Amino acid sequence: MWFEKAKVLLNTEYSAYYQKATTHAQKVMDEKKCHSYQVLGVGNYLLRHETAFQNSTLSEIQRLKATVLLHDLGRFYEVFLHEDGGKVDHGVYGASLLAKYPDFNRFDIVLPVRHHGHLIEKLYEDADYLNLSTEKKQEIQKIIYLVRDADKVANFYLLSRHFKEMENLFFLKSLLDCQIKEPSPLVWDAFMKHDAVDVRNVKSFADQAVMYLACVYDLAYVSSFVLMSKLDILPNLLNCFDKFLTEKYASICRHELCKYVQNRMYGNEKLLAF
Repeated sequence: MWFEKAKVLLNTEYSAYYQKATTHAQKVMDEKKCHSYQVLGVGNYLLRHETAFQNSTLSEIQRLKATVLLHDLGRFYEVFLHEDGGKVDHGVYGASLLAKYPDFNRFDIVLPVRHHGHLIEKLYEDADYLNLSTEKKQEIQKIIYLVRDADKVANFYLLSRHFKEMENLFFLKSLLDCQIKEPSPLVWDAFMKHDAVDVRNVKSFADQAVMYLACVYDLAYVSSFVLMSKLDILPNLLNCFDKFLTEKYASICRHELCKYVQNRMYGNEKLLAF
């Protein structure tokens, strides 16, 4: 029930803007719809292999799959609006859409969609989250980590295999001629602390490259790192971004990330407990 209704809702929102969008926006919307199912594919892997979900009922799994599929529900309007210079947060907008449907107006669906694209601190500051019991807060954390991990791993895979197409499609082309190949201090400091990079500190393509790479630090589940290893994502991802950094910074990025991924797969760094 959950999953079938989610597919209908995704198609409905896609169709609402597709025909009146520009050709470029249509291409982006097509990619975003495809991305939703790619993220679902990663989510399915995590649901099967991550210990946090091993005792989930069939109904819970269906609801979790629906949440993962609908994480970018607000993207179609965001892309449509962007062509006219408008701006909206797709997570916040998508959550507002889901809140209109009785089947999806639940804290364990709306909150993960609302905050999947933010730094995680935004969730912890949300009044709706703060009003939940400790048990329900833990449930939300488990779900939002699922959505965020699936989203990031799917994006990593796409970038690692189709970087040139992605830079043309998502407005990165204008940044490629930038000669700055050293990340700014705030961006580099966050990376070396194994923190996610605040997009507000990104000033160059070197910064943007480090920001994307630092998203590896944002992954929560061990299964996410295992899947990245199986798909050989990290080496390909590093090769994509090496050319936008000096040899020194590229080498440090490679060392830090490879060491971090190994520690997460086989060590005890930042392990979650639910």
